[in-house]
Amino acid sequence: MNMIPDELWVKKAVEGDLNAFDEIMKRHQAKIYNLAYRLLGNAEDAEDATQETFIEAYKSLKSFQYKSKFSTWLYRVALNTCHQQIRKAESRKRTLTAFADNFKILNSDNGMETPDSVAIKKEQETLLQAAIDKLPEKQKQVIVLFYVQNLKYREIAEIIGCPEGTVASRLNTAIRNLKPKLKDLMHN
Repeated sequence: MNMIPDELWVKKAVEGDLNAFDEIMKRHQAKIYNLAYRLLGNAEDAEDATQETFIEAYKSLKSFQYKSKFSTWLYRVALNTCHQQIRKAESRKRTLTAFADNFKILNSDNGMETPDSVAIKKEQETLLQAAIDKLPEKQKQVIVLFYVQNLKYREIAEIIGCPEGTVASRLNTAIRNLKPKLKDLMHN
């Protein structure tokens, strides 16, 4: 893997080196796609959002001020792009299996999946997604960034533009709002 820091690639890209921007895309495309997929819920919208994120990033590259990591800045561009798509669409499904796995609420039969356990797991995922869909948008954001993208509070705060305490508060509120639903899932 290329060990040149992102910020050096950014500098080269700003100077007009298209290969440098290609390198930036290679490094971050999978993570941006994953974020978009988790927020938007389907591959086609995620691909569009990923492409739009990199177009926006390229156009705005000169505005990157090196005050935070480039990846944090890029996540913010991606988050804004996804928000635009969410506002345009009336209904979206979100796939947050990783979130469910973090709470270990989905059945696991010691690694052995039977047709029944697969059906139960799928039903639980659907119920969890429905519960998360009912959360306010700001709570959904922190759930995805923390549990799916595995970002730290500091990074999330930079991405969404709020203090770390607000991130913690939103995350706790989201979990508190989901707890009754999660308990139902664990008992079923």
